[in-house]
Order: sequence, then structure tokens, then C-alpha cells
Amino acid sequence: MKQPTALDTETTTYNTGNFYDKRNKIVCYSYATRERCGAYLITEPSIMALEELLEQTSLVVGFNFKFDLPWIRSLGVGIDSIPIWDVQIAEFIISNQTNRFPSLEGTCQKYGIQGKIDVVKTEYWDKGINTDEIPWEVLGPYAQQDAEATLQCYYAQLAVMTPKQIRLCKLMCMDLKILQEMEQNGIAYDEQLCEKNSKEINDKIKNIQEKLANVYPSIPINFNSPDHLSAFLYGGTIVEEKKIHDGFYKSGQKAGQPKLKKIEVEHILPRMFEPIRGTALKKEGMYSTNEDTLKKLKGKNKHLVAMLQELAKLETLNSKYFVGIPKLNKEMNWPKGKIHGQFNQCIAATGRLSSKEPNLQNLATELQYIFVSIYE
Repeated sequence: MKQPTALDTETTTYNTGNFYDKRNKIVCYSYATRERCGAYLITEPSIMALEELLEQTSLVVGFNFKFDLPWIRSLGVGIDSIPIWDVQIAEFIISNQTNRFPSLEGTCQKYGIQGKIDVVKTEYWDKGINTDEIPWEVLGPYAQQDAEATLQCYYAQLAVMTPKQIRLCKLMCMDLKILQEMEQNGIAYDEQLCEKNSKEINDKIKNIQEKLANVYPSIPINFNSPDHLSAFLYGGTIVEEKKIHDGFYKSGQKAGQPKLKKIEVEHILPRMFEPIRGTALKKEGMYSTNEDTLKKLKGKNKHLVAMLQELAKLETLNSKYFVGIPKLNKEMNWPKGKIHGQFNQCIAATGRLSSKEPNLQNLATELQYIFVSIYE
């Protein structure tokens, strides 16, 4: 008779075991049913044993299973037709979406279940020893305990969940499969176009910065500093550090060379705009310079505000996207010209999806054309 089976994988740890970092590999899998449990290094016989196990499985139980699913799929076993129960998603639902990204350890503690074995993390991972270098007599019991704990948490959750919560968890776990497939497919982008756009934006940024600097040409204003920007808009003091001549060294290796002394020069700027009521900051004399506040400013110098808004927009486009996306690709060791953004089901209190690395739900419209089809 088929029954629920908890599955867990242990992988190497580059970029926290990211499946799309091709340095990583699956090291072992572990499983638990009500009658038996075990852990196996990845070999041809153990993959065949997993296939046989899945044939007797009515429900795959996992914890943060979107991490494990691509690794199990990579073994070529028949998992796609089996329903999934993600204990992390279920715990998020039970908490009424207040417990963001529940941990297995925390979930075990809640239900009085023996949790993770700390030795693998403290004695190996924290010391830079990768998973495939951990002795099997240490790694095996650790992996098996994770599977056992996950299964016990599943049954504990069923005892406290309402029928509606159970249905919602099943639906979200169906979504999990699609989201994992979306992440694995990834999105292709044109790296050369990113570089070209970055250079063009840098020229625009430099042009705007020069125009803004000409307002007070003798004062070094950093328009990326909230303090400086507040002083520029609402009036205030900008402190400039200078070095001035202060005699000559009389002895030592620098004897006869000019001596410099650091001094601070205060520049007092006049007020261009009246601060919006309620925008005063805790720091005395400083006011908010965020985007919403800038939109509300009025007066003859409104053109300067427009330049500041354009500057902020261009700097975000450049750092976050045209430079940021190729940088993220390189840091994550993903295939060249491709990103694998993550979709999260256990963050937003409303239950909606969120996305990161990068945020694929909130891409600037100016960015759309750098993405290209992976199909000819």
C-alpha cells in the first residue's frame, strides 16, 4: 500500500547549494516512512532504490522542498506525478502567514520533535569543509534525522490544521512544482547590451552630476548622501575636509618635506524649498529626501528636483540591473547570459509570491528589451 514518504537531499554548499551553480552536486538523499528510514550516497544502486521507493509513495513530504526537487529530478526518477507536501509552506499557513521562512529546527521545537544534529554544521560546514568531504558515519545519520523529523512534523501539522488550510497547502505545493520549473528554465539576457547601456547611462549620470555641481561649484556636494542632499534642498551645513600646508618636517625620512594638516571647512547653504510638513528626521535640521517627498516639492528650483529624480533613477538602473544582473550571474556561477531568480512562497503576509536574486516581479520597463528568448 502506498504511503507518505519524507525525502531530503544533501548537496555541496557553493552559494548555499544553489542548483544552478554548476560546481554543486548532490551527495546523498535520505527518506523516512512510518515503517522505515535510511540515507544513501548517490550511486546507481541507490538511485534505483529511490525509484522503487517512489513507486510505493502516495505523497512526497519535504521541507523547503523547492531546494530538493531539482536535485531529485536530476537523478531521472519518477517524482513529477506524485503530490508534494512542503512542511515549511504548511507551517507558514498555520501561522497565518506570520512565521516567515520557518526553519526545520524551529518547527521541530514547536511540536516537541527531535531536531537537526548540529555536528555537521558546527564541525564541518562552518569550518569550510564541503558536504562531499564529510565522513559518511557523520553525514548519514544527519541526513536520516532530517527526513525523520520532516515526516513527524507533517503528521503533527495534520493534527492541528483545518480542512481549508490543508487544501491551501496542497494548492501551494502544486504551485511549488511550477515555480521550480520556472526557476530552472531561467531567463536569458544580453550581456553585451547590458554593458552598452551601462556606458550610456554612466555618461548621462556624469552629465547630470556636472550640472548639479555647478549650482555651488566651490562646494563638494555628494548627491548620494542624504545629509548633503537635505542641506542642498532645505538649507544646512556641509562640512568639507581639507589638507593645508603646516610647515615642514624637521627630521626623519621626511625631513625638509612639506607637512600637511587636516582641517574642516563649513559651507552653509541657503534654503531652496520649504520642507514638507512631517518630513523632519531625527537628526536635527535634516529632512526626508525620498522619492515621494521630492515629488511634492514646489518652487522655482523644481528643475533641480527633476534632475535629482532622474539621477536616482539612472543610478538604480545601472547598479541594480545593467551592472547588477551580470554581476549576480558571475557571483552565482550561473551559465553565462542567464539568470535563475527565486520565487518565494513563505514571505509575504498576504500569501502572494515574492521574488529575489533578482526581483523578477518588479523589473523596470527600461530593462525589458535586454531579455531575449532562449528559443530560435
